[in-house]
Amino acid sequence: MKRVGFFGGTFDPVHLGHLAPAVRALETFRFDKLVFVPTAQPPHKLGEPLTPFAHRFAMVALATQLNDQFLVSAIEAERSGPTYTVDTLRLLRDRFMAEQHFFLMGSDSFSEIGTWHHWEELLDLAHLVVLHRETVWGEELAAQVPGGLRSRMRTVEVLRDVPDAEGAQRLIYLLAHEPFPISATDLRERLRLGLTIHELVPPEVDRYIVKHRLYRQGGEGVYGS
Repeated sequence: MKRVGFFGGTFDPVHLGHLAPAVRALETFRFDKLVFVPTAQPPHKLGEPLTPFAHRFAMVALATQLNDQFLVSAIEAERSGPTYTVDTLRLLRDRFMAEQHFFLMGSDSFSEIGTWHHWEELLDLAHLVVLHRETVWGEELAAQVPGGLRSRMRTVEVLRDVPDAEGAQRLIYLLAHEPFPISATDLRERLRLGLTIHELVPPEVDRYIVKHRLYRQGGEGVYGS
């Protein structure tokens, strides 16, 4: 394979705000495969309620099943303790051999990359693709990341050709797609209040949430307890 992308996140639950940008990235960078990687125990969320991994993995699998270029990896469930992105990415590179690897993240996460465990090594392992979240973008985003990264940032228009990077240095691509103004936090709150989210998630995910009473009082998930 020439290009493989990895998209990490808690996906609690996965929604159109994840999927629409993922499709834009797939089309723009012409990935052979885009691998969704639900996190197991993200260090920055230790102690916070988190829906069991099996449910989150199942929802991502349902949400991506109709696109044969989308894959879902359970690699983080194979490890115990906090799971750091840099360690996961090393393992993913070995399992998905390609000429170029890319790691996708939202601009809100990228704005905090300086706090990540061994974040400098992350930039040695893959190019970054930063997805546009309406909470932070543009000059505000550039001001929040370590100064040494700014010279490596490139804005990319959707569906424009992205040539292979020259040299060994990994680049940071800011994908200028239209942001999708929803978040998993918003969806969990809507469900807690008994409101529907069927227009904001794939129908298979909506049915799964209803079946397992996730995020509701008395449901199976942590948020419902």
